[in-house]
Amino acid sequence: MIHEAFRRDLARLSGAVRAPRTSPPRARALRARWEFVDDQLHHHHSVEDDSLWPLVRPKLRGRNEALAVLDEMEADHRRLLPEGRAVSAGFESFAARPDDAAGAALAGHLDALAASLGGHLDSEETRCFPVIDEALTPEEFEAFGKATAKAVGMRGSARFFPWIFDSSDPVERTAVLSMPPPPVRLLCRYVWEPRYERQVSTLWANSGDRP
Repeated sequence: MIHEAFRRDLARLSGAVRAPRTSPPRARALRARWEFVDDQLHHHHSVEDDSLWPLVRPKLRGRNEALAVLDEMEADHRRLLPEGRAVSAGFESFAARPDDAAGAALAGHLDALAASLGGHLDSEETRCFPVIDEALTPEEFEAFGKATAKAVGMRGSARFFPWIFDSSDPVERTAVLSMPPPPVRLLCRYVWEPRYERQVSTLWANSGDRP
């Protein structure tokens, strides 16, 4: 679901910055959305590099092919950094002067990042997930997920959960919400998600990215 959220918002941002005659307030709002996505991407990769791979690697001793997959994932994370910085620089220019040329240039950077990140996510899903599934028991992976969620905290959860639930499969949403305690589920349903919907309905309005 996190992967789908990255794919979804990069596509939406690309479409939104291409829209002609973008107002300065809207350009700044789109920059703020990118900054959120960028923060989530850095956090996601840091959790993998600093917490998940070290948990998996000891269980793969002697399995060079599987270990090489983890090495490749880490290398991908490093390779994506310059493309993310190019998008950030593009948003700075676009927010300062949101003309059509700046929007088109920024959309090109977003599309380049989306292509590179998409290839990485596809590889992770098809090649790395099976390695993780084989290395960790369901209980170990669930414990890792709960520890990660706890580190995010309530303030982070208030933004994270509605973001990954946007346009998600209802079955997957139910599965994810079965993990946190009941107060988080209630907050998500009655406070966080309605607030998120109000925010994004304005953000993506008239950009062709969302009905």
